[in-house]
Amino acid sequence: MRKWAVLFLLLLAPSFAQSLQVMAGSAFGLNAGARFSLAPLLDGRVYAGANFFTGGVASLGGGADLLASVPLTDLYAGAGLFYATGTTVSLLNQGPAAGGLGLRGVVGTYLNVGLPLVGVFVEVHPMYFLGSNAFGLGGAVGVNLGF
Repeated sequence: MRKWAVLFLLLLAPSFAQSLQVMAGSAFGLNAGARFSLAPLLDGRVYAGANFFTGGVASLGGGADLLASVPLTDLYAGAGLFYATGTTVSLLNQGPAAGGLGLRGVVGTYLNVGLPLVGVFVEVHPMYFLGSNAFGLGGAVGVNLGF
């Protein structure tokens, strides 16, 4: 039932989103998601991804983040949860090989590229893998398509 609820949420996400995002980096290698405005300076993001880079069977997963923007800057920070079916992308530890739940922080900024409705962003993700009690550190570069 949870899988159907996640699938339903991901299919409906573009109709409520303020932007769609595609990222390369942690936690799953290639990630795609939607970002929603929840309140002034507060956004939510849901994403799903697949990891084909650490060898072996591909890891699938997804997560949700709560992001707060820093006023008068392009900076934002937040926290979220993710679930992986296999190995995640991380510089320190790779997370539970059998999959599992994890927590991650998000610190990011938008880069000034000067394109209308298109943003490029860079993020750093400190991660904690609940299944193995290990820490990880990841990052991502992404493109934001705004509406």
